[in-house]
Amino acid sequence: MMDLPERDLVESAALWTLEQLKSYKHITGADILYKADISSSLSFIDGDLEDNSRGRVISLGLRVIDKEGRQGIAYCNMLDKEALCKVIEWSVHNCKNNDPNPYVELNRNQSIAFKDQDIFDPFIAEGFDFDRGSKICASVTDEARSIDKRVKSVREAFYGEGYEETLYLSSEGFCEWQKETVARCDVAVIMSDGDEMEMGGFGDERRYASDLDYLDIARQAVYRTRLTLGGKNLKTAKYILVLDSLASASFVSMLEDCFLADNVHKGRSLLSGKLGCKIASDVVNLIDDATLKKGMGSYLFDGEGVPGQRTTLLSRGILNGFLYNIEHANMDGVPSTGNCARGTASLPSVGASNLFISPGTEDLECLLNKTGSGIYVTELLGLHTFDPVSGDFSLGIKGARIERGILEDPVSGMTIAGNVYDVLYRVVGVGKDIKFYGSVGSPSLVIEDVATAGI
Repeated sequence: MMDLPERDLVESAALWTLEQLKSYKHITGADILYKADISSSLSFIDGDLEDNSRGRVISLGLRVIDKEGRQGIAYCNMLDKEALCKVIEWSVHNCKNNDPNPYVELNRNQSIAFKDQDIFDPFIAEGFDFDRGSKICASVTDEARSIDKRVKSVREAFYGEGYEETLYLSSEGFCEWQKETVARCDVAVIMSDGDEMEMGGFGDERRYASDLDYLDIARQAVYRTRLTLGGKNLKTAKYILVLDSLASASFVSMLEDCFLADNVHKGRSLLSGKLGCKIASDVVNLIDDATLKKGMGSYLFDGEGVPGQRTTLLSRGILNGFLYNIEHANMDGVPSTGNCARGTASLPSVGASNLFISPGTEDLECLLNKTGSGIYVTELLGLHTFDPVSGDFSLGIKGARIERGILEDPVSGMTIAGNVYDVLYRVVGVGKDIKFYGSVGSPSLVIEDVATAGI
Protein backbone atom coordinates (compact mmCIF):
# COMPACT_ATOMS: atom_id res chain seq x y z
CA MET A 1 0.00 0.00 0.00
CA MET A 2 1.23 3.49 -0.87
CA ASP A 3 4.55 2.30 -2.31
CA LEU A 4 5.51 0.18 0.69
CA PRO A 5 6.94 -3.36 0.56
CA GLU A 6 4.33 -6.10 0.22
CA ARG A 7 3.45 -7.77 3.49
CA ASP A 8 4.37 -11.22 2.17
CA LEU A 9 7.87 -9.96 1.39
CA VAL A 10 8.26 -8.43 4.86
CA GLU A 11 7.06 -11.57 6.63
CA SER A 12 9.35 -13.77 4.52
CA ALA A 13 12.34 -11.59 5.38
CA ALA A 14 11.46 -11.64 9.09
CA LEU A 15 10.95 -15.41 9.18
CA TRP A 16 14.19 -15.98 7.28
CA THR A 17 16.01 -13.84 9.85
CA LEU A 18 14.64 -15.83 12.78
CA GLU A 19 15.52 -19.08 11.01
CA GLN A 20 19.18 -18.05 10.74
CA LEU A 21 19.37 -17.56 14.50
CA LYS A 22 18.97 -21.30 15.09
CA SER A 23 22.69 -21.71 14.47
CA TYR A 24 23.42 -19.57 17.54
CA LYS A 25 22.85 -22.11 20.30
CA HIS A 26 23.10 -19.60 23.15
CA ILE A 27 20.26 -17.50 21.72
CA THR A 28 16.99 -18.75 23.23
CA GLY A 29 14.53 -16.22 21.83
CA ALA A 30 14.13 -13.36 19.39
CA ASP A 31 11.57 -10.96 18.06
CA ILE A 32 11.30 -8.57 15.14
CA LEU A 33 9.63 -5.18 15.03
CA TYR A 34 9.08 -3.76 11.55
CA LYS A 35 7.71 -0.30 10.87
CA ALA A 36 6.98 1.43 7.57
CA ASP A 37 5.82 5.02 7.50
CA ILE A 38 4.77 7.48 4.81
CA SER A 39 4.06 11.10 5.74
CA SER A 40 3.25 14.26 3.78
CA SER A 41 2.71 17.83 4.93
CA LEU A 42 2.31 21.42 3.77
CA SER A 43 3.06 24.63 5.63
CA PHE A 44 2.13 28.18 4.60
CA ILE A 45 3.03 31.62 5.99
CA ASP A 46 0.41 34.27 5.21
CA GLY A 47 -0.79 32.27 2.23
CA ASP A 48 2.65 31.59 0.76
CA LEU A 49 4.01 28.04 0.59
CA GLU A 50 6.83 27.63 3.11
CA ASP A 51 7.39 23.89 3.13
CA ASN A 52 6.22 20.84 1.18
CA SER A 53 7.53 17.65 2.76
CA ARG A 54 7.12 14.00 1.93
CA GLY A 55 8.86 11.17 3.71
CA ARG A 56 9.08 7.39 3.52
CA VAL A 57 10.83 5.37 6.22
CA ILE A 58 11.22 1.60 6.47
CA SER A 59 12.96 -0.03 9.42
CA LEU A 60 13.33 -3.57 10.72
CA GLY A 61 14.70 -4.19 14.21
CA LEU A 62 15.86 -7.55 15.59
CA ARG A 63 16.11 -8.27 19.32
CA VAL A 64 17.81 -11.45 20.53
CA ILE A 65 17.77 -12.89 24.05
CA ASP A 66 20.20 -15.45 25.45
CA LYS A 67 19.57 -18.03 28.18
CA GLU A 68 20.69 -15.59 30.92
CA GLY A 69 18.40 -12.79 29.78
CA ARG A 70 20.98 -10.70 27.97
CA GLN A 71 19.47 -8.67 25.15
CA GLY A 72 20.94 -7.38 21.94
CA ILE A 73 19.32 -5.25 19.26
CA ALA A 74 20.21 -4.03 15.78
CA TYR A 75 18.22 -2.64 12.87
CA CYS A 76 18.36 -1.97 9.15
CA ASN A 77 16.43 0.00 6.53
CA MET A 78 16.54 -2.65 3.81
CA LEU A 79 15.12 -6.16 3.50
CA ASP A 80 17.80 -7.87 1.40
CA LYS A 81 19.73 -10.78 2.87
CA GLU A 82 23.00 -8.88 3.11
CA ALA A 83 21.40 -6.25 5.34
CA LEU A 84 19.58 -8.87 7.40
CA CYS A 85 22.80 -10.82 7.95
CA LYS A 86 24.42 -7.68 9.33
CA VAL A 87 21.46 -7.19 11.64
CA ILE A 88 21.86 -10.74 12.95
CA GLU A 89 25.61 -10.27 13.44
CA TRP A 90 25.26 -7.01 15.34
CA SER A 91 22.31 -8.03 17.51
CA VAL A 92 24.17 -11.16 18.66
CA HIS A 93 27.32 -9.09 19.26
CA ASN A 94 25.39 -6.51 21.30
CA CYS A 95 23.75 -9.28 23.29
CA LYS A 96 27.14 -10.58 24.45
CA ASN A 97 28.06 -7.16 25.80
CA ASN A 98 24.92 -6.62 27.89
CA ASP A 99 24.24 -7.67 31.46
CA PRO A 100 22.18 -10.76 32.39
CA ASN A 101 18.58 -10.06 33.36
CA PRO A 102 16.40 -12.89 34.74
CA TYR A 103 13.21 -10.89 34.20
CA VAL A 104 13.53 -10.53 30.43
CA GLU A 105 11.41 -12.85 28.33
CA LEU A 106 9.17 -12.91 25.26
CA ASN A 107 5.40 -12.74 25.38
CA ARG A 108 4.14 -16.31 25.71
CA ASN A 109 0.51 -15.50 26.46
CA GLN A 110 -1.16 -15.25 23.06
CA SER A 111 -4.68 -16.22 24.10
CA ILE A 112 -6.09 -12.69 24.51
CA ALA A 113 -8.06 -11.43 21.51
CA PHE A 114 -7.22 -8.05 20.03
CA LYS A 115 -9.82 -5.27 19.93
CA ASP A 116 -10.25 -3.06 16.89
CA GLN A 117 -9.59 0.52 18.01
CA ASP A 118 -10.59 2.01 14.62
CA ILE A 119 -7.28 3.85 14.10
CA PHE A 120 -7.02 3.37 10.33
CA ASP A 121 -8.54 5.76 7.77
CA PRO A 122 -8.61 4.23 4.24
CA PHE A 123 -8.96 7.74 2.80
CA ILE A 124 -5.57 8.81 4.20
CA ALA A 125 -4.01 5.54 3.07
CA GLU A 126 -4.94 6.31 -0.54
CA GLY A 127 -2.27 9.02 -0.61
CA PHE A 128 -1.78 12.71 0.00
CA ASP A 129 -3.51 15.25 -2.26
CA PHE A 130 -1.46 18.46 -2.55
CA ASP A 131 -4.40 20.51 -3.82
CA ARG A 132 -6.66 19.38 -1.00
CA GLY A 133 -3.98 20.18 1.59
CA SER A 134 -3.43 23.60 0.04
CA LYS A 135 -7.14 24.37 0.18
CA ILE A 136 -7.26 23.41 3.87
CA CYS A 137 -4.33 25.72 4.64
CA ALA A 138 -5.93 28.54 2.63
CA SER A 139 -9.25 28.03 4.44
CA VAL A 140 -7.76 28.22 7.93
CA THR A 141 -5.69 31.26 6.93
CA ASP A 142 -8.78 33.09 5.66
CA GLU A 143 -10.80 32.07 8.71
CA ALA A 144 -8.17 33.32 11.17
CA ARG A 145 -7.91 36.67 9.37
CA SER A 146 -11.68 37.15 9.20
CA ILE A 147 -12.34 36.56 12.90
CA ASP A 148 -10.43 39.52 14.30
CA LYS A 149 -8.83 42.48 12.53
CA ARG A 150 -6.05 42.41 15.11
CA VAL A 151 -4.66 39.27 13.44
CA LYS A 152 -1.66 40.75 11.68
CA SER A 153 -0.08 37.54 10.44
CA VAL A 154 -0.88 33.85 10.10
CA ARG A 155 2.61 32.63 10.83
CA GLU A 156 1.76 29.02 10.14
CA ALA A 157 -1.03 27.13 8.48
CA PHE A 158 0.05 23.49 8.59
CA TYR A 159 -1.66 20.34 7.35
CA GLY A 160 -0.19 16.85 7.27
CA GLU A 161 -1.16 13.19 6.97
CA GLY A 162 0.63 9.99 7.83
CA TYR A 163 0.21 6.25 7.36
CA GLU A 164 2.13 3.60 9.32
CA GLU A 165 2.08 -0.16 9.38
CA THR A 166 3.73 -2.34 11.99
CA LEU A 167 4.64 -6.02 12.12
CA TYR A 168 5.57 -7.79 15.33
CA LEU A 169 6.89 -11.33 14.94
CA SER A 170 8.59 -13.52 17.52
CA SER A 171 10.22 -16.92 17.89
CA GLU A 172 7.24 -17.83 20.14
CA GLY A 173 5.04 -17.91 17.02
CA PHE A 174 3.49 -14.47 17.35
CA CYS A 175 2.88 -12.71 14.00
CA GLU A 176 0.52 -9.73 13.78
CA TRP A 177 0.13 -6.59 11.71
CA GLN A 178 -1.24 -3.21 12.69
CA LYS A 179 -1.97 -0.22 10.49
CA GLU A 180 -2.77 3.31 11.61
CA THR A 181 -3.23 6.81 10.21
CA VAL A 182 -3.08 10.39 11.43
CA ALA A 183 -4.16 13.79 10.10
CA ARG A 184 -2.98 17.02 11.74
CA CYS A 185 -3.67 20.73 11.36
CA ASP A 186 -1.94 23.63 13.17
CA VAL A 187 -2.54 27.37 13.02
CA ALA A 188 -0.26 30.02 14.56
CA VAL A 189 -1.13 33.73 14.52
CA ILE A 190 0.35 37.06 15.56
CA MET A 191 -2.09 39.59 16.99
CA SER A 192 -1.44 43.19 17.94
CA ASP A 193 -3.43 45.97 19.57
CA GLY A 194 -1.56 49.26 19.81
CA ASP A 195 1.77 48.51 21.43
CA GLU A 196 0.67 45.09 22.60
CA MET A 197 1.58 41.99 20.60
CA GLU A 198 0.96 38.29 21.19
CA MET A 199 1.80 35.13 19.30
CA GLY A 200 -0.22 32.00 19.87
CA GLY A 201 -1.91 29.14 18.14
CA PHE A 202 -3.74 25.87 18.30
CA GLY A 203 -3.45 22.43 16.73
CA ASP A 204 -5.27 19.15 16.64
CA GLU A 205 -4.79 15.67 15.25
CA ARG A 206 -7.15 12.81 14.52
CA ARG A 207 -7.01 9.28 13.18
CA TYR A 208 -9.52 10.17 10.44
CA ALA A 209 -9.07 13.20 8.19
CA SER A 210 -12.83 13.82 8.22
CA ASP A 211 -12.79 14.19 12.03
CA LEU A 212 -10.54 17.28 11.92
CA ASP A 213 -12.51 20.52 12.24
CA TYR A 214 -10.08 22.81 10.41
CA LEU A 215 -12.05 26.02 10.79
CA ASP A 216 -12.52 25.45 14.52
CA ILE A 217 -8.75 25.02 14.85
CA ALA A 218 -8.32 28.48 13.28
CA ARG A 219 -10.97 29.91 15.63
CA GLN A 220 -9.30 28.37 18.66
CA ALA A 221 -5.93 29.77 17.58
CA VAL A 222 -7.37 33.29 17.43
CA TYR A 223 -9.46 32.94 20.59
CA ARG A 224 -6.59 31.64 22.70
CA THR A 225 -4.20 34.32 21.43
CA ARG A 226 -6.76 37.10 21.87
CA LEU A 227 -7.49 35.97 25.44
CA THR A 228 -3.91 36.72 26.55
CA LEU A 229 -3.18 39.72 24.30
CA GLY A 230 -1.82 42.51 26.49
CA GLY A 231 -1.66 40.23 29.51
CA LYS A 232 -0.41 41.71 32.79
CA ASN A 233 0.71 40.40 36.16
CA LEU A 234 -1.64 40.23 39.09
CA LYS A 235 -0.49 40.63 42.69
CA THR A 236 1.46 37.79 44.27
CA ALA A 237 -1.05 35.76 46.28
CA LYS A 238 -2.83 32.45 46.52
CA TYR A 239 -5.44 32.08 43.79
CA ILE A 240 -8.05 29.60 42.69
CA LEU A 241 -6.90 28.39 39.28
CA VAL A 242 -9.26 27.05 36.64
CA LEU A 243 -7.17 25.15 34.10
CA ASP A 244 -8.87 24.74 30.73
CA SER A 245 -8.71 21.31 29.10
CA LEU A 246 -5.48 22.09 27.21
CA ALA A 247 -3.63 23.38 30.27
CA SER A 248 -4.98 20.43 32.29
CA ALA A 249 -3.81 17.96 29.63
CA SER A 250 -0.36 19.59 29.78
CA PHE A 251 -0.38 18.99 33.52
CA VAL A 252 -1.35 15.33 33.00
CA SER A 253 1.46 14.86 30.47
CA MET A 254 3.90 16.20 33.05
CA LEU A 255 2.86 13.38 35.40
CA GLU A 256 3.26 10.53 32.89
CA ASP A 257 6.83 9.54 33.77
CA CYS A 258 5.89 9.09 37.43
CA PHE A 259 3.58 6.17 36.58
CA LEU A 260 6.04 4.18 34.43
CA ALA A 261 7.29 1.07 36.21
CA ASP A 262 10.82 1.34 34.82
CA ASN A 263 11.16 4.82 36.35
CA VAL A 264 9.74 3.55 39.64
CA HIS A 265 12.33 0.76 39.75
CA LYS A 266 15.15 3.16 38.90
CA GLY A 267 14.16 5.62 41.63
CA ARG A 268 13.11 8.23 39.09
CA SER A 269 9.53 8.59 40.31
CA LEU A 270 8.10 10.29 43.37
CA LEU A 271 5.50 7.48 43.50
CA SER A 272 8.01 4.78 44.43
CA GLY A 273 6.75 2.94 47.51
CA LYS A 274 3.34 4.65 47.49
CA LEU A 275 1.19 1.94 45.93
CA GLY A 276 -2.18 1.92 47.67
CA CYS A 277 -1.61 5.36 49.19
CA LYS A 278 -3.79 8.42 48.67
CA ILE A 279 -1.85 10.96 46.59
CA ALA A 280 -4.64 13.17 45.22
CA SER A 281 -8.10 14.46 46.08
CA ASP A 282 -11.19 12.28 45.77
CA VAL A 283 -12.24 13.87 42.47
CA VAL A 284 -9.08 12.77 40.61
CA ASN A 285 -9.28 9.55 38.61
CA LEU A 286 -6.45 8.86 36.17
CA ILE A 287 -6.76 6.26 33.40
CA ASP A 288 -4.46 4.86 30.73
CA ASP A 289 -6.42 3.22 27.92
CA ALA A 290 -4.93 1.82 24.72
CA THR A 291 -8.38 0.56 23.63
CA LEU A 292 -10.06 3.93 23.08
CA LYS A 293 -11.79 4.11 19.71
CA LYS A 294 -9.85 6.40 17.36
CA GLY A 295 -7.45 7.30 20.18
CA MET A 296 -4.14 8.83 19.14
CA GLY A 297 -2.39 6.56 21.63
CA SER A 298 -4.46 3.45 20.86
CA TYR A 299 -2.98 0.24 19.47
CA LEU A 300 -3.84 -3.42 18.96
CA PHE A 301 -0.65 -4.61 20.63
CA ASP A 302 2.37 -3.02 22.25
CA GLY A 303 6.07 -3.45 21.40
CA GLU A 304 6.10 -6.99 22.84
CA GLY A 305 2.88 -8.25 21.27
CA VAL A 306 0.81 -7.74 24.42
CA PRO A 307 -2.74 -6.49 23.64
CA GLY A 308 -3.58 -2.88 24.40
CA GLN A 309 -5.45 -2.57 27.71
CA ARG A 310 -7.20 -0.13 30.04
CA THR A 311 -5.45 0.53 33.36
CA THR A 312 -6.76 2.60 36.27
CA LEU A 313 -3.82 4.41 37.84
CA LEU A 314 -5.62 6.70 40.29
CA SER A 315 -9.05 5.92 41.70
CA ARG A 316 -10.53 8.64 43.92
CA GLY A 317 -7.00 9.85 44.48
CA ILE A 318 -5.58 6.47 45.51
CA LEU A 319 -2.61 5.02 43.60
CA ASN A 320 -3.87 1.73 42.16
CA GLY A 321 -0.89 0.69 40.06
CA PHE A 322 1.72 1.48 37.45
CA LEU A 323 2.23 0.89 33.74
CA TYR A 324 4.29 -2.19 32.83
CA ASN A 325 6.12 -3.97 30.08
CA ILE A 326 6.97 -7.67 30.52
CA GLU A 327 10.34 -7.17 32.20
CA HIS A 328 9.12 -4.86 34.94
CA ALA A 329 5.89 -6.79 35.39
CA ASN A 330 8.00 -9.88 36.11
CA MET A 331 9.98 -7.88 38.67
CA ASP A 332 6.80 -7.05 40.57
CA GLY A 333 5.02 -10.36 39.98
CA VAL A 334 2.13 -8.77 38.07
CA PRO A 335 0.85 -9.10 34.48
CA SER A 336 2.06 -6.67 31.85
CA THR A 337 -0.38 -3.81 31.28
CA GLY A 338 0.50 -3.79 27.57
CA ASN A 339 2.56 -0.61 27.81
CA CYS A 340 5.82 -1.62 26.17
CA ALA A 341 7.19 1.38 24.29
CA ARG A 342 9.73 0.44 21.69
CA GLY A 343 11.24 1.54 18.41
CA THR A 344 13.01 -0.68 15.92
CA ALA A 345 16.39 0.48 17.28
CA SER A 346 15.59 0.37 21.01
CA LEU A 347 15.11 -2.23 23.69
CA PRO A 348 11.70 -2.42 25.37
CA SER A 349 10.85 0.33 27.85
CA VAL A 350 7.54 1.56 29.29
CA GLY A 351 5.24 4.29 27.97
CA ALA A 352 1.66 5.49 28.32
CA SER A 353 -1.01 5.03 25.65
CA ASN A 354 -4.04 7.34 26.03
CA LEU A 355 -3.53 8.96 29.44
CA PHE A 356 -6.39 11.03 30.82
CA ILE A 357 -8.28 12.30 33.86
CA SER A 358 -11.85 11.04 33.92
CA PRO A 359 -14.46 13.78 33.37
CA GLY A 360 -16.83 15.09 36.01
CA THR A 361 -20.42 16.30 35.58
CA GLU A 362 -20.20 20.11 35.46
CA ASP A 363 -19.61 22.31 32.43
CA LEU A 364 -16.97 25.04 32.31
CA GLU A 365 -19.47 27.85 32.88
CA CYS A 366 -20.62 26.20 36.09
CA LEU A 367 -17.02 25.79 37.30
CA LEU A 368 -16.29 29.47 36.59
CA ASN A 369 -19.43 30.61 38.42
CA LYS A 370 -18.54 28.52 41.45
CA THR A 371 -15.00 29.90 41.40
CA GLY A 372 -16.15 33.51 41.60
CA SER A 373 -12.69 35.05 41.38
CA GLY A 374 -9.35 33.56 40.37
CA ILE A 375 -7.29 32.93 37.26
CA TYR A 376 -8.42 31.05 34.16
CA VAL A 377 -5.29 29.28 32.84
CA THR A 378 -4.98 28.42 29.15
CA GLU A 379 -1.26 27.70 28.98
CA LEU A 380 1.42 26.24 31.26
CA LEU A 381 5.01 27.16 30.43
CA GLY A 382 8.21 25.34 31.39
CA LEU A 383 6.79 21.82 31.83
CA HIS A 384 10.27 20.39 31.18
CA THR A 385 11.45 21.81 34.52
CA PHE A 386 9.25 19.41 36.51
CA ASP A 387 11.27 17.04 38.70
CA PRO A 388 9.57 13.61 38.70
CA VAL A 389 11.66 12.46 41.67
CA SER A 390 10.84 15.26 44.12
CA GLY A 391 7.60 16.42 42.51
CA ASP A 392 8.73 20.04 42.61
CA PHE A 393 7.83 22.41 39.76
CA SER A 394 7.92 26.05 38.75
CA LEU A 395 5.71 26.94 35.79
CA GLY A 396 4.69 30.06 33.96
CA ILE A 397 0.99 30.65 33.30
CA LYS A 398 -1.10 32.56 30.78
CA GLY A 399 -4.83 33.15 30.80
CA ALA A 400 -7.37 35.63 32.11
CA ARG A 401 -8.59 36.98 35.43
CA ILE A 402 -11.88 35.55 36.68
CA GLU A 403 -14.20 37.99 38.41
CA ARG A 404 -17.77 37.06 39.42
CA GLY A 405 -17.42 33.97 37.24
CA ILE A 406 -16.65 36.03 34.12
CA LEU A 407 -13.35 36.17 32.21
CA GLU A 408 -11.95 39.69 32.51
CA ASP A 409 -8.44 41.08 31.95
CA PRO A 410 -5.72 38.99 30.24
CA VAL A 411 -3.00 37.56 32.48
CA SER A 412 0.58 36.60 31.63
CA GLY A 413 4.06 36.68 33.11
CA MET A 414 3.02 34.98 36.33
CA THR A 415 4.43 31.77 37.81
CA ILE A 416 3.20 29.00 40.04
CA ALA A 417 5.57 26.88 42.11
CA GLY A 418 5.21 24.05 44.55
CA ASN A 419 4.92 20.29 44.70
CA VAL A 420 2.70 18.16 42.51
CA TYR A 421 1.40 16.26 45.55
CA ASP A 422 0.09 19.48 47.02
CA VAL A 423 -1.55 20.47 43.72
CA LEU A 424 -3.23 17.08 43.26
CA TYR A 425 -4.74 17.35 46.75
CA ARG A 426 -6.03 20.83 45.95
CA VAL A 427 -8.09 19.77 42.92
CA VAL A 428 -11.66 20.55 43.99
CA GLY A 429 -13.48 20.53 40.67
CA VAL A 430 -13.41 18.43 37.50
CA GLY A 431 -15.38 19.48 34.43
CA LYS A 432 -17.19 17.30 31.93
CA ASP A 433 -15.46 18.96 28.95
CA ILE A 434 -12.78 16.31 28.42
CA LYS A 435 -10.65 16.81 25.31
CA PHE A 436 -7.64 14.96 23.99
CA TYR A 437 -4.54 16.69 22.68
CA GLY A 438 -2.63 13.93 21.01
CA SER A 439 -2.66 10.97 23.37
CA VAL A 440 -3.22 13.00 26.56
CA GLY A 441 -6.63 14.18 27.68
CA SER A 442 -8.32 16.04 30.50
CA PRO A 443 -11.39 18.08 31.35
CA SER A 444 -11.08 21.51 32.97
CA LEU A 445 -9.75 21.39 36.53
CA VAL A 446 -10.32 23.72 39.49
CA ILE A 447 -7.37 23.94 41.90
CA GLU A 448 -7.71 26.02 45.06
CA ASP A 449 -5.15 28.09 47.00
CA VAL A 450 -2.24 27.91 44.53
CA ALA A 451 0.70 30.17 45.39
CA THR A 452 1.11 32.42 42.37
CA ALA A 453 3.88 34.97 41.88
CA GLY A 454 3.23 38.22 40.03
CA ILE A 455 3.90 41.82 40.99
